[in-house]
Amino acid sequence: MAGDGVLFTWDDKDAQAMLAKSIANIKDMTPVMKSFAEKMVIRTEERFEDKEAPDGSGWQTLSDVTKARKTKLGKAIDKILHHDGYLSENIHPEGDKDSAGIFSDRDYSAIHNRGGMAGPGRKVKIPKREFLGFNDEDIKEFAKTCKDWIVLGRRP
Repeated sequence: MAGDGVLFTWDDKDAQAMLAKSIANIKDMTPVMKSFAEKMVIRTEERFEDKEAPDGSGWQTLSDVTKARKTKLGKAIDKILHHDGYLSENIHPEGDKDSAGIFSDRDYSAIHNRGGMAGPGRKVKIPKREFLGFNDEDIKEFAKTCKDWIVLGRRP
């Protein structure tokens, strides 16, 4: 029987190699996580300058009592969450193969970031002035960096 035919052969070795590299990148996301954490430290420093929370809302202004105390001590009253600079200068990145974050090692960071009652007898209300956190833009940038790392192998 005579005949004719056409045969198509797909060579998938390049696709297999790309998938193997992507799988290896997924197993160790350390470069992406460390990069993201470092970028979030920079964003947090910007929040201190802009006096705003991750969602873009402004921090509550200083009370008259706090302004008077800062004036008496010779401190700038236009700087919120900035007495001697220990809080804003002690934001640290943390990233490993599975996670990324930022943290402050100052004991008083939580009360300022989340707000609450403080002082002797917990009689002073500290307003929430969130400085640690991620917003939608941060997450979009993180997702793009992840895609670039996993699919393209592009280091952040």
